[in-house]
Amino acid sequence: MASGFMGKKVNLFLLLMIILVLVGFGAISVYYQYTFKNINQKFDDKAGDLGTCELNLVNNMTELLKARSSLSSTTTDIRKYDVLYEQKAEALETKEGELSDTRAELTRVTMQKEVYKRQIDDAFAQIITLNQSIKSLGQQVNSLTIQLNKEKEKVACLINNKDADEWEECL
Repeated sequence: MASGFMGKKVNLFLLLMIILVLVGFGAISVYYQYTFKNINQKFDDKAGDLGTCELNLVNNMTELLKARSSLSSTTTDIRKYDVLYEQKAEALETKEGELSDTRAELTRVTMQKEVYKRQIDDAFAQIITLNQSIKSLGQQVNSLTIQLNKEKEKVACLINNKDADEWEECL
């Protein structure tokens, strides 16, 4: 019976060992399935994060390219404005020179105008004086013409009359 008891116990022991191994494999399978599920979930989360990062990277690259293009355009515009500024500064310097020359000419003309105005005022004063002199001389001429005419009448009267009658009629 010993062999029978032993044979039964070994079979039971082997059966128990097989069950324990199967339960162990089951437990390990469940544990690894749960762990694999968590790892898969973490992987999916990381893949989602990576997709979001990739989308952000693409958006940032697009913005960077736009900014770079805008910066390039702005740099070109700045260069254009620098050239335009230099041209306008040169034109302004030229105009300032012309304005300075014009001011000097205006000052010279203004001074000449003042001189001419004084000369004109002096000439008008002279004209007024001369007009008064002409008027006075005209009156003298008229007076002398009247006297001359009277004297001519006397001479004519003296020539036409006899010497004795001259005195009474002509003078």
